[in-house]
Amino acid sequence: MPKHIQFVILFLFAFAASMASAGEVPNTLPQAFAALDQQLGSQQRDDFKNTPETEAVVKAHTGLGLYIRNAWFRSGHSKLPDELHALGVRSLDDVSSVVLTSYWRHLNGKPLEVEKQCACYAKWWQEQQLLEASAAAKGENSYSSPKFSCPQG
Repeated sequence: MPKHIQFVILFLFAFAASMASAGEVPNTLPQAFAALDQQLGSQQRDDFKNTPETEAVVKAHTGLGLYIRNAWFRSGHSKLPDELHALGVRSLDDVSSVVLTSYWRHLNGKPLEVEKQCACYAKWWQEQQLLEASAAAKGENSYSSPKFSCPQG
């Protein structure tokens, strides 16, 4: 792994620990947007904003998304996962993707469509369960993933 990426990851974990201990975690999407505005430099924010939505969210999933999952959701005990779980998401990966997608849309002046995003994840998990059950009924040990990804733009 390149040194600059290791440094960024180390910085994010250190920052995550300090933020979690200070109790400063966002509990709403507007708070998350403000926190991300504060944490990202203008160049990082512009790069994220100017990358196509799906590509930006996928690229951010293992860096910024990991930070969000660990610092805000796991360590910081944000209320945001509970709110989004109530709308249909199941995993913290899904929750961080909704946050990142919503942040991209916020930066680009697009409607957030949070309920629609969450419904897509709920539909994905329902389809996943059907594929698993179908494979089990046939005595198969493997199965495919749903043929769509979220969010669907």
